[in-house]
Amino acid sequence: MADRIVEILSELIAVNSINATLSGGPGEQEIAARIQAHLGRLGFEASVQTVAIDCANVVARVPGRGPGASTLLNGHIDTVAAEGMPRAFALREDGDRLYGRGAYDMKGGVAVMLRLAEHWSRTPPARDVWLTFSGDEEDRSRGTEFLVSAWLPTLPQAPGAAIVLEPTEEALGVAHKGFTWFEVEVLGRAAHGSRPEQGVDAILPLRAALAELDGIDCGLRSRPPDALLGTASLHGGRIEGGTELSVIPARARLQWERRTLPEEAAADVERELDRVAAAVTALPGGHTVTARRIFGRPPYRCPMESDLLRRLRQALPAAPLAGLSFWADSALIGLAGMPCVLFGPAGHGAHAIDEWVSRRSLLRVYEVLRDLLEKE
Repeated sequence: MADRIVEILSELIAVNSINATLSGGPGEQEIAARIQAHLGRLGFEASVQTVAIDCANVVARVPGRGPGASTLLNGHIDTVAAEGMPRAFALREDGDRLYGRGAYDMKGGVAVMLRLAEHWSRTPPARDVWLTFSGDEEDRSRGTEFLVSAWLPTLPQAPGAAIVLEPTEEALGVAHKGFTWFEVEVLGRAAHGSRPEQGVDAILPLRAALAELDGIDCGLRSRPPDALLGTASLHGGRIEGGTELSVIPARARLQWERRTLPEEAAADVERELDRVAAAVTALPGGHTVTARRIFGRPPYRCPMESDLLRRLRQALPAAPLAGLSFWADSALIGLAGMPCVLFGPAGHGAHAIDEWVSRRSLLRVYEVLRDLLEKE
């Protein structure tokens, strides 16, 4: 059984599905077509959703033996880039470790889903299961956003709960942080460096922004930590400006990321941008300041009273409840009304050149989900 999961994983890794918008890769159209064909050979009606020219999902319904609320399984089919990885698209085995781009994040989870489909083509689950394979998770999550906004409303009945097979080291992921990206841009006036009276420096006022951000971050880290997620935080993301060393810079830009907790009010986070902009604006010098929110995704916490979570805890009494350091599509799914738990294999090296997933852990995740969803 483990060998079959490895075979499927090898076939998935062989397809270059590097995210098109993030890393200049081909996107998910080819791997989506292959997944659709695999599910079609098993007798399931699988649909490819073309979200954009470079972004695709696959959805398929696995009919269950009886009535009741369905369960949604989800995994993303894009990966990050593979620079520096020798033979990134060829599975390499080293004992329990299976190497290759996406093996851990998260074609291993996708391989488990496809192996479950093979099993269910002969032995159906207790109730319907929706298999969903999303594009663009590594950048803007356009795939899962399409699932919850355009596909989910077309179903006669929404799934009752969801499991996202992101790698969790076999822990039950019940919470993760969100993020928001912010930017402050300063405009000055260019001049020769020897004639400062003719110019307005756009870079130096960023000192006020950096000082304000440092104060905000210190305040966040001093708050009582969330039991699973720790404290909220922020970090500088990118700073740029100027043209030549001998030219007074006419433009400078600072971008940062704010990691958010489920209980934080979004309005409070947005006000931090106003604080930074006000600090820069207050400095003398004749510069102008523009501040904006670039993009964001919400945090998520699964309801502790969820029936799905209760059943998973019964199936895995020793598995810890975990808060996860990364953002995942589970937030979009959970906030669409389906209690969502992350549960996936152990491994190492998400986005790294030594990425691998555990063969034994893939089998364990498969067996747990197979048995969980076959029970009445």
